[in-house]
Amino acid sequence: MQVSEEIIRDVYRGLLGREPENEDVVRMHAASGRTLAETLASALQSEEFRSRFRAPGDPARIGRHLEARENRVEVDCTPDQEQAMFERIARHWQSFGETEPYWSVLTNPLFFKDTLPEHIDGFFEHGRSDVERSLNYLRRADLACEHVERALDFGCGVGRLTVALARYANTVVGVDISPGHLREAEKSAARFGIDNAQFRLISNVADLDTIGNFDLIVSRIVLQHNPPPVMAALYRKLLGCLRPRGMAVVQMPTYIAGQSFAVAPYLSGPEEPMEMNALPQHEIFSIIEASGCRVIEVRECSHLGDVDGISHTFAVQRRA
Repeated sequence: MQVSEEIIRDVYRGLLGREPENEDVVRMHAASGRTLAETLASALQSEEFRSRFRAPGDPARIGRHLEARENRVEVDCTPDQEQAMFERIARHWQSFGETEPYWSVLTNPLFFKDTLPEHIDGFFEHGRSDVERSLNYLRRADLACEHVERALDFGCGVGRLTVALARYANTVVGVDISPGHLREAEKSAARFGIDNAQFRLISNVADLDTIGNFDLIVSRIVLQHNPPPVMAALYRKLLGCLRPRGMAVVQMPTYIAGQSFAVAPYLSGPEEPMEMNALPQHEIFSIIEASGCRVIEVRECSHLGDVDGISHTFAVQRRA
């Protein structure tokens, strides 16, 4: 049986000890199609619940999959393979951009075209919250992120983060692989009266060499939809776009239970319209070091939905 809005409120009050953030969040959970058992399981597995009720020092608070001994992910590939993987992902996201651009960003039934108008404010409020949390990584390190010259929203989609980043930069650039998403992003900027936003379409990883340098880069729930070699190549290019002392806050999965990745079988195998992949942490740290950056903070985060794995947000700063 699908849960009602009142049950969602009761779950928040009973298990998390607080009221829901807002009514849009309540409606979003109620429309998810989850059963009561699934809703309770999600709340019980959340970091918020674990932090509230588990004793200090309980290893379960640290995270899952501490017993994992393998993370079989191939990252090296040829330039032709990289481009083939990039184009494969682009085809699907360009299709989403023409059919369900908002839902493809936040996969909740509320953001389908037919229900979007009454929930669009909640959609962009979610983006504002994500930007604030991203900047908190930098604020905690006393880094000057409140006003920068140029900011980048990589994988901007319909501008969910771009419109929130605009208040912190003289110029904010949104980059995406989907023309349909970018058309919506331009509408979003106009809707919110944003006049300092620019949008760019890229057709390959190397296009990031043409977008200039930035003081601040933010990317969330984007790299995870690319194959690991493309994730690595994009992250390397993004850090290369940082100005001296520039800052980047980028989220990506680092482990998915039972998943392995090899380039050749992937390219010859069936395509998934919206795939989820992980880039191992040792690969990420190698890229950070090779890019002349220092780690500011790394935090496990919950951006994998129902996928059994681990996601992290990496805050780094380019050295002078």
